[in-house]
Amino acid sequence: MSGRSLPRGTAILPDDKPMNPIITALSYAFCWGVGLTLTKIALSEIRPATLLVIQLLASVSFLAIACYCQNRQLPFSWSNLKQGFAGIFEPALAYMIGTFGVEMTTASKATLIGSSEVILTVLFAAVFLGEKLTRIKFLLAGISFVGVCLLLLRDEGTNYASFSGDLLVLLGTLFAVFYVILSKQQIANSDPLQLTASQQFVGLMVTVLCFSALSVLNSNYEVNAAHISLPFWLLAVGSGVMQYALAFLLYLTALQNLPVSHAAFYVALIPVFGVTSAILILGERPSLIQWVGAGLIIASSYFANKLQTV
Repeated sequence: MSGRSLPRGTAILPDDKPMNPIITALSYAFCWGVGLTLTKIALSEIRPATLLVIQLLASVSFLAIACYCQNRQLPFSWSNLKQGFAGIFEPALAYMIGTFGVEMTTASKATLIGSSEVILTVLFAAVFLGEKLTRIKFLLAGISFVGVCLLLLRDEGTNYASFSGDLLVLLGTLFAVFYVILSKQQIANSDPLQLTASQQFVGLMVTVLCFSALSVLNSNYEVNAAHISLPFWLLAVGSGVMQYALAFLLYLTALQNLPVSHAAFYVALIPVFGVTSAILILGERPSLIQWVGAGLIIASSYFANKLQTV
């Protein structure tokens, strides 16, 4: 091991070098994108509320085991729970409210509204974290948004869309941005694994409490795993580990070395990985205009990486 100091919790490669933040950023986009495709498959048999709870349980279990292997301690102490308060915003509120919104509007509109997270993150990072808001950065965020619009253009065609649902999706997106801002402020002095585990556990508790209360009013939010087949159990657990444990862990690790506004451009790659995995796993065939959209997203992320770190 070399004598130079490293940020606490920085991932180490076999040659004792810190993990490249760009590779880390691409990895969390990959985990979220492929995880979304796996979630889409799992939803064919499992209700959204039940699936979310199973995924979060799988994530928390995976992270708890990893924490125990790292320092022989579980991340469930009171100090860890206080540290993980950002988990209230995401995955808890962002995913729950987003789910309610999707149920009330079209999937394509929900995804397009969610893609505004890149622009919102760039703006919020400038306001709350003091990151420089340059014209080129805002232009690249706009190009990324257009790319997502083109990538998801084929999904249009549903006749019903609720304005209330759109607002809920937007609110869920805002909660996700709040999570990013809070996490960036914490990650400089935190171990990514411990912080991820704490956030996920807090998110799980809030999710279970909310769904328990909502199930009294509407049975659609009741968590019932009694009739799930073994293959879908494995799919739910695997997608939970990928989409929550690994994706959030990699994201927080990347935030140690990337400005929030730069990391946001890799979040825009999630639909690209999602569509690619849908092609490979589900046999879907994107149109030419969708390929153009994917190209715009990749190009904006590439040039964002070339920007001087602020």
